[in-house]
Amino acid sequence: MKRGLSLRLLLVLVFLGSGCAAQRPPRFPEKSAALAARPEAPAEAPALPEHVTENQTFVTLNGVPQYKLGSGDLLEILLTRGVTQERQTVAVKANGTVTVAFVEAKVAGLTTEQAAEQLSRLLAAFYKQLSIEVLVKEYNSKRVTVLGTVGGKVGTFPLKGRTTLLELLAEAGGPGPTADLERVQMIRRDAPPLTINFFRLLSQGNLIRDLVLDAGDVVFIPARGPADEKKVFVLGEVKNPGAYPLLRNMRLSQAFGAAGGATPDGALASSRVIRGELKNPQVTAVDLRRLIERGDRSQDVLLEPNDIIFVPKSSISNWNTFIAKARPTLEFLTLPLQPFVQYLLLRETLSGSD
Repeated sequence: MKRGLSLRLLLVLVFLGSGCAAQRPPRFPEKSAALAARPEAPAEAPALPEHVTENQTFVTLNGVPQYKLGSGDLLEILLTRGVTQERQTVAVKANGTVTVAFVEAKVAGLTTEQAAEQLSRLLAAFYKQLSIEVLVKEYNSKRVTVLGTVGGKVGTFPLKGRTTLLELLAEAGGPGPTADLERVQMIRRDAPPLTINFFRLLSQGNLIRDLVLDAGDVVFIPARGPADEKKVFVLGEVKNPGAYPLLRNMRLSQAFGAAGGATPDGALASSRVIRGELKNPQVTAVDLRRLIERGDRSQDVLLEPNDIIFVPKSSISNWNTFIAKARPTLEFLTLPLQPFVQYLLLRETLSGSD
């Protein structure tokens, strides 16, 4: 599959609203036998770790996440005595200590500010008017691993503080064009592995932003199999947002039914089918309410590979303006650079555009 599909998905994901997982029978339960045979994702939100304010990598102080120093980190120490300034570069030893001037201080597990305070206390008996600043020059003590289908490189990455799964994937170049974003695995040292469905998680608002990594985590992004190559995507205010196999002569009603129907917040009359390249997408208005309640088959669009069916949370008066508002940022999508960071920028750009 071409790289354009991955970029297309990342744009449309910005339209996802919160509250997609309402527990209610689907508004359009009918589906073909072939679609009914496909196992559907559970309606419940994935079981994620609770909101993290501290782990091995960072601690939150006064509302600000701060990195915890560890063995192997390379520090830059700036000592100021009156008008005299001295700069030292020291490594945190295996026992968690550093030697500055002629004192040894244990800094592992401390923030840079706490380490500076520790050194100041130890050196205060020998120097007057002393101030110390500690900076991290190289982050070497805590790492995570990315494996599988990514757009950049796989391997280990240093953690530099509070880091979310999205930020790590951005650093790795984002998902590759054949990445299976419904079955991303996160393997942790002291906890059961997590299976993450990005389509569902993105529809849950800020849950994806709260998925914080820690030292030793491994993230594996599998590739889709040959049978998954032709897909359509049902997103927005539907019960089971995600990718669905494109069947022969598949129509909008089948894909909508496979996604479990709309949530109570779905604006069915304002739905859209988005097709083609994102630089100049073809946006077709479809009235799912007329299709469902009146049986108006003129709204039952014949789908093509990579079509995206989007059910908004509320009516959008001008879709051209809605999409055009993000056009300056869209230009970045033509470059193979950190698509998940671009996704976040686009989401912020489009917020409040109802």
